[in-house]
Amino acid sequence: MSTAIASAVLRQAGLAHPGRLVDLMRRTIAFLELDLRGLCVLTEAASGPYTVTPVIAALAGADRVIALTRASRYGSLEAVIAQTQALAELCSLDVQVQGVAQPMLPGLTPRPENPSRPTAAVEICSERSAELFAAADIITNLGFVRPIDAAAVATMKPTAVVPLMCEAWEIRPGDVDLAACRAAGIPVIATNEDYPGLEVFAYSGWLALKMLFAAQVEVHKSTVVVVSSDRFGPVIADRLRRAGAMVRLLPDLRSVAAGELDRADALIVADYTRSDPVIGPAGDVTAAELAAACPGAAVIQFAGVVDVASLLAHEMPVYPGIDLPARRMARTLADLGPRPVIELHAAGLKVGELAARARLVGRFAAEEAEIVWRGHVLGQRVA
Repeated sequence: MSTAIASAVLRQAGLAHPGRLVDLMRRTIAFLELDLRGLCVLTEAASGPYTVTPVIAALAGADRVIALTRASRYGSLEAVIAQTQALAELCSLDVQVQGVAQPMLPGLTPRPENPSRPTAAVEICSERSAELFAAADIITNLGFVRPIDAAAVATMKPTAVVPLMCEAWEIRPGDVDLAACRAAGIPVIATNEDYPGLEVFAYSGWLALKMLFAAQVEVHKSTVVVVSSDRFGPVIADRLRRAGAMVRLLPDLRSVAAGELDRADALIVADYTRSDPVIGPAGDVTAAELAAACPGAAVIQFAGVVDVASLLAHEMPVYPGIDLPARRMARTLADLGPRPVIELHAAGLKVGELAARARLVGRFAAEEAEIVWRGHVLGQRVA
């Protein structure tokens, strides 16, 4: 595949600036001093901005990169393979495909062997197997690798580690069997998204801005109510204030004081940790009560359960207007561009690198799963 065709494949996937994408990957690897030489990484092959993860691992010198994938609502198997091959081409890497025929797309013809190319390669596998988990030193918690259940844990090396591409409080039940990992002595370590020089969590405020703009709320001079009892709330509120909005941050809507919702242009529900509804018949308020309190306000689903149908029935605009379960974001940081995904996933791989190397020399126990690097916590213990 030529670089021109590779760039075209990525642009068609919504990655508008392939050259910048590769540059961001290389710069982030350099900043983190990510060095995966001598290690095997099991992660996912995915589409769009999430194409980057296995390629980052290969660029960082991993001896072996295994990328699990499957068809999903985000992209076909053929699309995932094509995008991974395209990004690898721009990085002078190779992709091997197992368990599925090579996609027959224009320009995706097998390349003759070139001894001048690096030997690192991404192995895309469409079949989950015990052998893949048994081979890995680092197992990421990304979509197509999940669930990391007891059966998967039972096959892992005694020195294997599971880094999370999220903070400890964001982990969802069922994604990783923490009890099985503890019993096997496998460390599960989350990633500090506020690590100096990365500050990935700060992108949450910018994402809220983008969602407000998409809902036709101008932000500047607008009154915005943010409903959140977790870390998202203060970060979003601070960013909106800096953008000129008048912001009211509330922990919930159960006992809203008179006038707190008056003249609101938008109400952002940003409570990732709540499992019960925020708005709805079983929520803090019903759609009817909310419509009476702030008629015309747009409801922004950042994270948290709301009754979309009831809100629309009461003529309240809802963005993006989807059925969103608990502990999910309606839009991810990838909606802003590829940098947040690159930085977070590379940081998670760095957590995995540091933990795996310590495990291999016997200096790191599962119960001590916290990593300080350059004087700051990069890897967080998972309770």
